[in-house]
Amino acid sequence: MCQTKYINQYSFIVDAMLGKIARKLRIFGFDTVYESKIDDMDILNSTRYYGRIVLTGDRVLFRRCKKKGLDAILIDKRTEVENLVIIFRSLNIESINSQKLHHFCTCCNGLLGTIIDKNSIKNKIPVRLLHTKDIFYKCSQCNKIYWIGSHMERIACLIKEINMKL
Repeated sequence: MCQTKYINQYSFIVDAMLGKIARKLRIFGFDTVYESKIDDMDILNSTRYYGRIVLTGDRVLFRRCKKKGLDAILIDKRTEVENLVIIFRSLNIESINSQKLHHFCTCCNGLLGTIIDKNSIKNKIPVRLLHTKDIFYKCSQCNKIYWIGSHMERIACLIKEINMKL
């Protein structure tokens, strides 16, 4: 039913204050753990997050991460675009490639796979989409269905703005 693609890139753990940043990173194809009620101590001590870069707006957590030898980036700008640019510059990422979208679920961070038979989801999406869209994606964890919609224009504009600042 699904073919899953995986892109091996940087992976992140995002503190509870940065949910919107986490969603955008997932849209851009980055493996990003985010839980709205995550505790700083969980980030610092859990082996589940080993090897992930900690993204935080909390200076105390940032210093504690650095003291513990964890990779961390302090997010301290006012706008979402500025914060994303800080992340990408910190990692020497020179541009975001819009062709690499749709890899991680924005809700749960599960891998997305392409749905081969769109009739298999006809009861899970609006009927008009079966006739107007050819490509659908399904989350391997929460089963959420995705398709390329008008929101992709806004994402493309965001990517263009970010790339101009990188």
